[in-house]
Amino acid sequence: MEIPRVNAVGVVEVPEGYVRASRPPSAPLRLMAMVVLAVFFVAGTATTVLSLGRTCLTSQASPALPFESR
Repeated sequence: MEIPRVNAVGVVEVPEGYVRASRPPSAPLRLMAMVVLAVFFVAGTATTVLSLGRTCLTSQASPALPFESR
């Protein structure tokens, strides 16, 4: 059986009759990936919200509206 090769240009040449076995990721690996993504999302959102809140609360910001309301 001949395995796929990469030619000089960098293109993979797959020989006739070569069948790649499909192996889906295991359940624990998928669960770990989902947990890592969730932690990344929560940490990114929390740091953004805390940073913006801290900036808005500590700076002497002007009113949001340029005109005085009556």
